[in-house]
Amino acid sequence: MALPLVQSLIFGLVLGSFIALGAIGFTLVYGLVDMINFAHGEFVTVGAYAGLLAVAVAGVGLPLALVVAFVVTAVVGWAVAQATYEPLNDAGPIPLLLTSIGVGLVMRNVIRLAAGPGARYLDVSRPTTYRSEALGLFVTDQQVFVVGITLVAVLVLHLFLDRTMMGIAMRATADNEDLALVTGIDTKRVRHVVWLVGSGFAGIAGVLLAVTRSANPTTGFDQLLLILTAAILGGAGSPYGAVVGSYALGIGISMAIALLPTSVSDFGATMAFVVLIVVLLVRPGGIVNQEVRSS
Repeated sequence: MALPLVQSLIFGLVLGSFIALGAIGFTLVYGLVDMINFAHGEFVTVGAYAGLLAVAVAGVGLPLALVVAFVVTAVVGWAVAQATYEPLNDAGPIPLLLTSIGVGLVMRNVIRLAAGPGARYLDVSRPTTYRSEALGLFVTDQQVFVVGITLVAVLVLHLFLDRTMMGIAMRATADNEDLALVTGIDTKRVRHVVWLVGSGFAGIAGVLLAVTRSANPTTGFDQLLLILTAAILGGAGSPYGAVVGSYALGIGISMAIALLPTSVSDFGATMAFVVLIVVLLVRPGGIVNQEVRSS
């Protein structure tokens, strides 16, 4: 039993990495703009297609495709926010929530019309598999790449939030926007940066999903429920908590698939949400139980 569990742990880390990149962007926006953006999944999809076009049309390598996807998705996310969300900033959370649902639906159908309903695949080298016959385990270089890119992205985010003036301003604004404004922080500029960074992280997640799976008009929408769950599980508003929640969710789903009977393992995601409910009943603030801005 131990060996399949270790293999499931590997799968869980990969799944958690996809979720983490999306959840970081979602929770950054939630923590500062105070809105639940249901169109966030479409930003993941935009990143997937941006990476695909960068590789297929421009002929760039995968690392540069990640940069292209980050920039393109950041700009798209920022533009969508300025055109739809920011004008409704004072309308309250419900109008913003409903608007985000409509924006997501529009974006999803525009992508379907532009790219077609079928799946597209990134033309990258076939993954190399490394096996341990003694342990009966395997890992591919794609899996290592996905986890590695996610860890690097988390490290860069940490340095940005902790060591730069803009990162400190973001934390101050998220804690108390009125007080931050009084102390001279340009909170409008901070909101612009949050939309750019949050959307850009979603774009990176999209490229990694396209590499290991495929790009289609519902690539991000299919991950949205997991992203929302991970953000809540880690403590909504905390990017570090979102990372912890994402890996807990990914590993929980993989373990459920490994341990439960075949007829029940299809409900791996459902079991993860059961864990979410239990965690929130015991610890309403999520796993971290505090937001990064208050630390």
